[in-house]
Parts: sequence; C-alpha cells; structure tokens
Amino acid sequence: MHPALLSRRALRTSLLSLALVGATACGDPKPPPQPDPPQVALTIPEPNTAARSLKVTVTVSGCDKVAELSLYDRDTFLKTFTYAGPDTPLELASNDIKYTSGIAASLALKAQATCSDGRKNVSQPQSATFFPVEQLITDPKGEQVVTDLFLAEGRGTKVNFIGCGNPATGQSTLYRVDSAGNVLKTVDMDIVCSPDTVVTPRNEASGKRWVWTPGSGALAVDDSFVITGRTSSGLNIAGLSVMSNGDALITESVTRVSRLKHTATSGSFTWTYAPTLLDEMAAQPIERGADVLIGVSRQKGTTDILQVVVTQLNATTGTVVTEHALADYNGLLENVPTVAFSPDGAVAYIGFVQANNQSKVMACVTSQDGCAGTNQKWTRGTLPGTIAALVPYAAGTRLAVVSAQRVWFLDTATGTIKNKGGLSVDASGALRILQIQTSRSTSSEFYLLNGPARSATGPATLPVEIVGVDSAELGEVFRYEVASSLAASVDDDGRLWIRVGNKLVQALTLSQYRQVHP
Repeated sequence: MHPALLSRRALRTSLLSLALVGATACGDPKPPPQPDPPQVALTIPEPNTAARSLKVTVTVSGCDKVAELSLYDRDTFLKTFTYAGPDTPLELASNDIKYTSGIAASLALKAQATCSDGRKNVSQPQSATFFPVEQLITDPKGEQVVTDLFLAEGRGTKVNFIGCGNPATGQSTLYRVDSAGNVLKTVDMDIVCSPDTVVTPRNEASGKRWVWTPGSGALAVDDSFVITGRTSSGLNIAGLSVMSNGDALITESVTRVSRLKHTATSGSFTWTYAPTLLDEMAAQPIERGADVLIGVSRQKGTTDILQVVVTQLNATTGTVVTEHALADYNGLLENVPTVAFSPDGAVAYIGFVQANNQSKVMACVTSQDGCAGTNQKWTRGTLPGTIAALVPYAAGTRLAVVSAQRVWFLDTATGTIKNKGGLSVDASGALRILQIQTSRSTSSEFYLLNGPARSATGPATLPVEIVGVDSAELGEVFRYEVASSLAASVDDDGRLWIRVGNKLVQALTLSQYRQVHP
C-alpha cells in the first residue's frame, strides 16, 4: 500500500476516535455528590435524675432547616420537639417515658433529626436513669436541703424534717427545717451525731421525740426544741423504745434495761432491771399494759443448752412479775436468737441461726412456758440468710425477716411466705440492707435502704439505694440507686420523702408507681 494512503487512513481513524470522545464529553453531566447526613448530638446534664421531668439538650449541624426532631428510648418513640438551634433544651415529662425497664427507668436516649430536604440521622445513645417524683426541692446555693438522715414529721404542706449534723464548729446539732430547706429550730446536742443516730416520731402524750446514738446517749426534745430529758453522759446505749406516755425503755449494752422519764434532766433512771450475768438481751423491750416485756437468752442451769426467756416486768417499779422459758437451743451466746414481739405483746417471734447460712423463725405465745402444741403459733424454716432483724409491721399482720441482703415477708397468723413468687426482695449486688422504713399507719408499704457494707472498725455507711414495696404479695414497685448517698422517711400522711445527694424529693405514691409498672 502506498505510504500516503496509509497516512490518510490513520488520520481518518484518529479523527473518528476524537469525534467519539467529544461526543461522550458533551453528553449528560454526572449527578452531583449526595450531601452528607446531618450530625446530631444529644447530651444529658444529669444522667441520674429524680425529678418531675428529664432534661436533655440537642444540637444538629448540616441542615439548612430541621423539619423534625424526635427522641427515642432505644427504638421506642417518645416525643417530637421543635428544634431551636444549637443546644436546644428538651424536656421529657414523667408521662412521656415508657417504664418498660422498671422504675426507676433505665434509658438509652437517642435524638433523630430530619432536614427539610429529607436527610436524617440519629445521635449516639446516651444512658440515663430517671425516677419520677411529685416534687423536687433544691437549695439556691446548691447546699444540702436536709441533714444526712432525717425524720419527716407532719402532714400535707406542713411537713418538717428533723435530723442532726456536725457543722464547722464541731458541735453536734439537732435541726428542724421546712420543706423549702429553711432552718426553723436548732439545739446543741450533748451526745454524738452520727449516721447511727435515730430520731423517734413525736409521742402524742408527751409531745416529744427521743434522739439517741448507740454508745453515746439519748435526749428527749419537745416541739420548741428544748431538751427536757437525757441520759447520763457517755451511756453505752444499745437500743431505745418509747412508752405510751413518752418515757423511754433503754437497753444498755446487751445486759440490762432501764426506764427513763422524758423529764429526767439529771439522767437518773426510774428503775433498772439487770438480769443474771449469763443473760443477754435478745429483744428490744416493749410496753404491754401495766407491764414491760423483755426477751433474753439464758443458760439453762449448768448445761450447754440456752433458752429464750420472756420476762414480764412491772412498768412502774421494774420488778419481775413472771417469766416464761419459750424455747431451748444449742449454741453460743454470740449466736443469740433474734426476738421481736407482736404489737400487743401476745406473741414472740424468735429467729434462730441454722447451718449453711439459713435461719428459722418460730412464733410462740408469751404467756406460757415452752413453744410446742398450742403454745406454738407456727414455725418457718430454711430461710436463706442469717437473720439481722425481725420487724412486725402493717398493724402486726406481717413480719419482715431481714438478713444482710434480703427480706422475707411472713403472714403473722400462719407463718406463710407472702413474697411475690416466693422470692425474697434483695439489695442490689454487694450492697447491704442498712435501714428499713415502714408507714406509721396500718399500711403494708415497706422500704429498704441499702448501702456499702460497714467495715468492722469503720464508721457507719450511708444508703445509696432505696427499694419500695407496696405489698408483700405484689413485690417491689420501684428501685432507685444513686452514686452519692440518699436517706428517706415517711411523713404522718404516709408520703415518702427522699434526700438524693443535696436535694430533697417527695415521691409519688406507691399506687401511682404501680399504675405505670404493674
């Protein structure tokens, strides 16, 4: 082929290729890149909240306009809000939340934002615990509204809170504050204020309440915060119960009981009953008519057998009226059975330690020797846990059997376990039951306050968890735990008040909690 012809053909081929390339380049342009989804950030200022509502903030970037903003708990829709710019404050009311995980609600909140052009995205989930309450009270300066531990006293809007503290001066002081945290009364105490200090409810006959600290002493205080009665200084007091006229029955160490008038400014007892040296107190004394009942553990003669003995004392003189040996057991005095009396004193509930960390409870009449046949109301064995306390409540129809970490509820007529599903109500994890609260009426409501175990030599610990039980048969209705500390008390209307850190809340009624968490 002629070289010139080859060159012309090559040229035509090259021009054709350029034409095809040009045709492609002049076709439809590529679609523009898709804009990135918006960025959504959700923050929770107080991830653990006891309040009427839960507050969060949301920031959305990457939208010309946010058309829709919604909050979710995991994949459960909660509520839609209007976006108002960076750090938009949002508020979930207590009835906006689904309590599928119980009360307090354990939440994983997410915010979903949708742009006006349809793009959407979801924030990373943020954990929160929300405990709905009737009202929240805070101090404007951020200070603690009530003392570490307190007694709620009064009804309706006229509830005061009485408790002790140790201000910067170092002087143990008793305080009365109102529901706004305003200090109404104070009085210097000549006994130690500690997490073990107890304030008893106001006695109707005397108009006074007792304040006592184990190992330190006790004071009778009237409504004007005047101390009208006291023990002698440094008394090794182990327990205190209040008589119908306002006098106190005081147990010293574990070996004797005394009566102290609520007007005894000299600290001298009306009488003191000291059992034999081999006796050890097994029950806090109670008043029954004209008498006082005490329960002791006593060696049976020279044998290794011990007995639970109920001694009836004349309430005026402290002299012995009669004694009844209810039950024998083998063991050492350090394994003294736990004893509690029914409200009328007719029955003694005796809790025995058994092998393999188990316990047994017997109900025995107090007016006869022995606890067999008709003298024994019932017996309930193999309860897991070593009994720390026996607590009759609900007008004496229920008996709480309390160990270090669990509570069993027994019917006092039959000894039947009344716990829902036959399962004990327990403190969470490694926490221990530090206190219990019951209503002052005939209510079956019961509260456990749980906290870290106390070391053998260390100070008392404060609760960090509260568990509410409306009735034994229905079981717990709420469980709330905090990182700091809490305390609780039930007022004269049966309403629960809880100190949560520095704040004070009035809880909803247990029936209200039960409505949303059956």
